Amino acid sequence: MKVTKENLSDIREDYEKAHRYIDEESKNDPPTEPFRSHYTARDILNSALRKVKTLAEALDPASEVATTVRCIHANILKDIAKITIFVEEPRGEVLLKEALELIEQDRGKEPTINVHIEILNQLGIMACNLSNFAESKQYLDQAKDIYCEAKELDQQPLTMADLFGTKEEVERGKGLKLLESNHTLTLYYLAQVFGFLENLADSARYCHMTLKRQLEYNEYEHVDWALNAATLSQFYFPKNHLSQARHLLAASTFILNRYETEVVEKITNPAERAEKEETLRYRMADVGRCWAKYGLHILAASKERLSVDDEPNEDGSGAETLPMTPVKKMDRFVGLDLAAYEGQVTDEFCLTFDDAKLVMLNSLSWLNKAKEYYTKETEASQYAKILQDIASLYKHLAFFEEDDGNQCKLFKRGADQLEEIVEILNATYYQTICREAWYELGLTYSNMLNVKLSQLDEMQARERPSPHALNKINHLCEKSIRNFKKFIESYKIELDTLELPDSIDEAEMQPILYAFFHIGRLYYRIITPDKRLKLKNTESSLFYYGRFVACCQDERMRPLFLQELGVCKEMISLLPLKIEKLKNEIAITHQEGTGMTSPKISADKTTDSNAATPKHQEAQSNEASAQNPPSDGSPATGAAVQAVVAATVQSIRERGFAACFSWLKVFRFANLMIKQGC
Repeated sequence: MKVTKENLSDIREDYEKAHRYIDEESKNDPPTEPFRSHYTARDILNSALRKVKTLAEALDPASEVATTVRCIHANILKDIAKITIFVEEPRGEVLLKEALELIEQDRGKEPTINVHIEILNQLGIMACNLSNFAESKQYLDQAKDIYCEAKELDQQPLTMADLFGTKEEVERGKGLKLLESNHTLTLYYLAQVFGFLENLADSARYCHMTLKRQLEYNEYEHVDWALNAATLSQFYFPKNHLSQARHLLAASTFILNRYETEVVEKITNPAERAEKEETLRYRMADVGRCWAKYGLHILAASKERLSVDDEPNEDGSGAETLPMTPVKKMDRFVGLDLAAYEGQVTDEFCLTFDDAKLVMLNSLSWLNKAKEYYTKETEASQYAKILQDIASLYKHLAFFEEDDGNQCKLFKRGADQLEEIVEILNATYYQTICREAWYELGLTYSNMLNVKLSQLDEMQARERPSPHALNKINHLCEKSIRNFKKFIESYKIELDTLELPDSIDEAEMQPILYAFFHIGRLYYRIITPDKRLKLKNTESSLFYYGRFVACCQDERMRPLFLQELGVCKEMISLLPLKIEKLKNEIAITHQEGTGMTSPKISADKTTDSNAATPKHQEAQSNEASAQNPPSDGSPATGAAVQAVVAATVQSIRERGFAACFSWLKVFRFANLMIKQGC
């Protein structure tokens, strides 16, 4: 039997009608019947399927015409399967496998190429959604192989419209365009599967191939493409592929700007244009935050690189370890002029403060733009995360600043961002972010304290520290302690016992123990002349150090704190001696204080305490005069007072002020008696 255009006209009409329901009518389906058009389309396709089966029964299976009919049959089965999957009904996979089996005997023939790849792509998606990632990869690899084979043999695949027409009606180029489009989808799905298989390098590679092909064949939606490119950059820069990451971010920004000029500005409807502008602002803010993350990584990695100990380890391995270096290898997008965007920030690590400042200012500008969209009134959590990034920028830049005063100012600016977070957020509803802010505030004030203590050491070599400098140190200690304690209390830990609840997992224990360690150190750093307060602070320091050491007995924690554990154990052995010394000094001071505040003046002139007083000595030398003193304040009285003063001064010179404190009391008492005429 010969298949003519008329034989297929009814089937073609049904097929096109079904796709109108899927592509157009489904947009108007009511919420109560969301799949109404898809059900109608499936019924129409089933009707077309019956006609195709009837037609196929009359054909020679080995003929070229039979191959064309089988391809039409497989396409209809594939579309019915896609509808079945979309409306969340079973049998979708069964229908796809039936279609695959139908054209297996025609594998490699031009009419089957596109439908074969489409069926394999659908099976790959289904297997991936069912978490059968290895099976999914097998289907997608088969689809990729069919594409490569077709390209190698320079075959001309056909579209569904070509199958319904004659050879003369085949539209040249459309089949190849569909082939490229199907292969782009294959690569995109493979990128997802590699991600689920935790093969991130291949996942990123296939993502980049997908983006590149979308640009090449002009098959992309601006905003989605830009977001995918910016997201992909987040894979590359942590691995120090800085050039590739910067190129992706530049391309992302370029495409969003193109979206503004090619799409948004050409919209005349005010409501629709406002909606597109809002989308642009939203996504530009997200891309800006990705730029900021790129800059943050450069600063953090540069800091780590400069802090690496170049000394070899005991086994000599340290000398072989090379410092981190940015990877220059990259795959560029064709047709995009990105020089202006890439020139805004470096793709090298920073070595000096000036280098770091340029990176920091670029990231800060992007974050300030992001804050215009993510405001604290509308997006409090995202606004807080932006503030965290700004605080991190100041912290990393401070590492490169050599001037202590400027370094403290940078730390302070970072602390101001974190203080705003805990001020605007309710800790009950934003507990995680507040915890992070409290911990960072504790570290920031501790870093500022380190700078101030260094300045204090230098100052003591030249002059006596001012009260303001000492108060500043104590103020920083108190601020750091307060924020670390808030962080600890957020885990329902009682500060008087510091017992860790069983619900705290390993990841949370590490920062909590670091908080214990820092608080122990901070209490010991407080400067005060009050020995009782110093004793209290030293006891608090010992308590936190002790709890740190006790918690580090956990085998999971001990390897993480080897250096800190050694310091704490040494402090635990020394602090009790310090505490005992302070207690003894307080006890001695208390005893001396008791003697000074309650002097006993005996009336018995023969006692030792009064026999040695100047007044008593004067009385012995002039008994008659003492018994009958002049009543008019004559020179005799003045001489007596002068004798008392002279004797007191001499006693102070010989015995010191503290030993003569009681003599001064006696002198004041005698002077009072003289003034009263006694």
